[in-house]
Amino acid sequence: MTDRRALLASSRLAPPVHAVGADAPRFIAVIRFLCPAKRAMMKFMSGEVSRVDSRIRRARVDVFGAELDLRTRAATIFWHRSGKKPLLIGEGAWVPLPEPMGDLRGRLAVEGVDRRTCALLEHRLARGNRDWTYESGPWIGAEVTARSAGVEAPAADALRKVLWLFYRNRWPLQFADGCGWGSSGYGPLIAAALADPAHMRARWELLILTGALRWPASEGDLERTAGDPHNEDFYAAP
Repeated sequence: MTDRRALLASSRLAPPVHAVGADAPRFIAVIRFLCPAKRAMMKFMSGEVSRVDSRIRRARVDVFGAELDLRTRAATIFWHRSGKKPLLIGEGAWVPLPEPMGDLRGRLAVEGVDRRTCALLEHRLARGNRDWTYESGPWIGAEVTARSAGVEAPAADALRKVLWLFYRNRWPLQFADGCGWGSSGYGPLIAAALADPAHMRARWELLILTGALRWPASEGDLERTAGDPHNEDFYAAP
C-alpha cells in the first residue's frame, strides 16, 4: 500500500499533456527531468519548440552550416558529412551590427573555426529589410547630413552609395566601419570628408567600383545602384 501511494504521489508531479495552457511554465520545468526522447516530444506538444524555432536562422556554405538563435545570440557551427549526422565543430555568439542594421548583419564569434569560413557563413546569414530601397533607408540621412555639414555633392552621393551597397550587396564585415555601419556610425566619415575631400571620395569610389575590392575597378560602375541579384534567403524570416 505504501509503495502504491508513493507511486500515485509521484505521478502528480507531471501534469497531463493537455493541461499546458496557463500551466505551461510549470509544465516546461517538469519535462526537463524526463529522458531526452520524452522531453523532445513533450516540448513539441507544449509549443516550446515552435516558439524557439521562430527565432532560428540557418545558413549553409559548402560542407559548413551555421545555426543562430536570435533570442539568445547563441551561434553553432556544424560540419555536414555525407551520409552522417552533422558534426558540431564550434559554439559561440552572434554579435549584431549597431542599429539600424542590428540583426540583419552580424559577426560569428566562434573559437576554433577559420575566420574565412565564418565570413562566408556571415554573408549567408545576412538579411534584408523590405522597406529599405536606394530611395528610402538610413543612407538618405547620411547624404543629407553630409551636405548640411559642407561635404560636396559628389562625395556626399558616394557616401550614400557605400552605405547602401554594403547593406544591399552584403559586403564583408571588415568594411563595416569604413562604410558607416560601425559603432560610431557615419559621423567620422563625414568629418574625414571635410578634412580631406579628395581622399575620402576616391576611397568610397574605389569601394563602389570594385564591390568592396572583390573585382577589378575596370568592371565596376559608379552609377550602378541596383545591387547584386538576391539569394532566395535575403528576405527570409527570421
